[in-house]
Amino acid sequence: MTTAEAGRPQGSPLHLPLIEAFSSGLEEMIEQAQASVVQVRRGDRGAGTGVIWKTNGGIITNHHVIAHTGSKILVELRDGRALEARIVDSDPTLDVALLNVPADDLTAVPFADSSKLRVGELVFAIGHPWGQRGVVTAGIVSALSKVKMRNSNRQLEYIKSDVRLAPGNSGGPLLNAQGHVIGINAMIMGGDLSVAIPSNVVSTWVAQLPHARITLGVQIQPTELPSTIRQELGTEQTLGLLVVGIIEGGLAEHAGLLVGDVLIDIENKPLGDATTLRAVLVQSSSQETVRLRVLRGGVVQEIDVTLGTQEQAA
Repeated sequence: MTTAEAGRPQGSPLHLPLIEAFSSGLEEMIEQAQASVVQVRRGDRGAGTGVIWKTNGGIITNHHVIAHTGSKILVELRDGRALEARIVDSDPTLDVALLNVPADDLTAVPFADSSKLRVGELVFAIGHPWGQRGVVTAGIVSALSKVKMRNSNRQLEYIKSDVRLAPGNSGGPLLNAQGHVIGINAMIMGGDLSVAIPSNVVSTWVAQLPHARITLGVQIQPTELPSTIRQELGTEQTLGLLVVGIIEGGLAEHAGLLVGDVLIDIENKPLGDATTLRAVLVQSSSQETVRLRVLRGGVVQEIDVTLGTQEQAA
């Protein structure tokens, strides 16, 4: 026993500085995330929540928040501005919607990779329950579920947690401990478990929308990775994406990608198809850069791509 421990009153906390540091960091994280949470109003039929995913006006919310309304939709920002929103697209099956407001100075929050989420992980919800602005609740991930749709082989994925939600929380973010969006809160199920749509499901859906697509500006095709490269990287990944064309003025050209390069991964996410590439680009849209790992001339290189607003197809 140290002198300090011997002089400490029995039962007093040994890790108070650590707790204070955690509390301070948590407070800072929530404060930063609050700037990206908006209120979505649809005339006199109540309000929900939304989260800014793109600085130039893109906002994610639930489909049911904006459905069945003939009146205009207003998005109220944290700074008090109320902007009329346009529905870019929505999916009632997934219960997600993408809105756009006339602004280019918004604060976007990063979307995390929900495939890395684990049961027991600490999560936070921000929303406007019963019209109360910016309420924060906390809990843990209780289950990761998949439900098969009727008359279809398609499965819907959900995150279940014990964060407290109420009417007005719908469409708001479920955050991980880093303050990144891991899901979009949707509803409460029996047993008081809250349900959120995983961020990867949302990112994949957005990536397929022609009006919201963020692209690298390359023409690609799947190709097999050499066994020596797989051994060097210590991965079981078998496919990469061979660059067969560069679109003039696109992100790839500005980053210095070349025809013949093989894209191995982006932000540590293995690349074996174009859908994954587009989904990660959308997921990372609030970042200034994304990192690609590329095979060029038999050598693995890392290339940082500066994200912009180019929307070339491919």
